[in-house]
Amino acid sequence: MSKSLDDILTEYFQPEKLKAAFEAYERQKTDFLQQGEPKVQMGVDGISYQTFKKELDLRCQLLSNRLLKGTYQFYTFREIEQDKPSGGKRILSIATIRDVIVQKVLYDAIYREREKDFQATPRLDKVSCAYRKGKSAPYAATLIHHYIKQGFIFALDADIVKFFDRLSHEYLFRIIERKFGQDTLASKLLKRFIKAGGLPHKNQRGKIYGYRFFHRRKPILNNQRIIRTQGIPQGGVLSGMLANLYLHEFDCWVINDLSKKYPLRYVRYADDFVILLEHKEFISLVHQEVAQKLQDIKLELHTDESKTKYVDIAQDFL
Repeated sequence: MSKSLDDILTEYFQPEKLKAAFEAYERQKTDFLQQGEPKVQMGVDGISYQTFKKELDLRCQLLSNRLLKGTYQFYTFREIEQDKPSGGKRILSIATIRDVIVQKVLYDAIYREREKDFQATPRLDKVSCAYRKGKSAPYAATLIHHYIKQGFIFALDADIVKFFDRLSHEYLFRIIERKFGQDTLASKLLKRFIKAGGLPHKNQRGKIYGYRFFHRRKPILNNQRIIRTQGIPQGGVLSGMLANLYLHEFDCWVINDLSKKYPLRYVRYADDFVILLEHKEFISLVHQEVAQKLQDIKLELHTDESKTKYVDIAQDFL
């Protein structure tokens, strides 16, 4: 008899597993070519890397107790602005150290169950190239290059408007309950992660909160806390996993339904995707159908031609 997902989570939420996750995170944030401590960000709880490491055994035991009892709550995120390579700003959500560990362990615990849908068919397995083991941006580029050589040289290069900021909670909760159960530990934790609020990186006078501000004051600042009614925190491993879950129905629709109308190839990296076609005259038709399908799942395709565009790959692409 196979183990239930909650049984698997019970194994993963043991103190030694949480401790191992911290140590892996510590190594990930260490620059071995330079001297100094790992560059571990501080969350709004004001707990520094040094303090957390010093009290590691005790903190992992307390985390384990709360996780196994089902009482664990994610802390408010510290939100910062980051420049986007394509221009504009994106908001990244900086988690507390304890929440980073929980995210990583939860991600690992449910990874196999999550992958079952993405690997349902060999063709579907190739579609989603971000936030999955063995997949990457170079992998996506290799697929596109392969499809171009097959003759799919006309592309709808698409971008979704503020994807991570606008995901529908109602729609995402239905997906989570369908995938992981309505009242399971996995579902509860994922919903709490999605609903965790944020603290703006600036105060009401426009002053930016420095890194050490939270260590000195440990503020809650309820009058500034962002209550999340849509969208998900961006920057952690759970964010990418939830993004893929949200768009899985769309992936299936492109592969199973849209491809019956128009010969096409499809590659998605997070919220950016490319639909490749053999015939140029189909691009506008595919564009219309894609825009409507995204509206059905509470998303919007960019209308700006610099974001969503038609590309003749024989002339210019990638």
